[in-house]
Amino acid sequence: MSARTFVLGREDRADAFTEVQRLAAVLVRARITDRYGISTHKVPGQGAWGVYLTDRTPELGPPSLVALAVFRSFGLAA
Repeated sequence: MSARTFVLGREDRADAFTEVQRLAAVLVRARITDRYGISTHKVPGQGAWGVYLTDRTPELGPPSLVALAVFRSFGLAA
């Protein structure tokens, strides 16, 4: 089972897709698309669009150091 995490929201669908493309490029460059994916969906109860990061294999435990470095570079991890 995958685990989806809200990353950011945008009022406009096109702006949300721009962010998806940006984050997807980062995941591809880091070669971690086998475990992580990115998507956009309407935010429940809101008019905005959400960008979500999906861990396809959360049973593997916490992200690797490489993945954490990638997430930090995008402002997604402390």
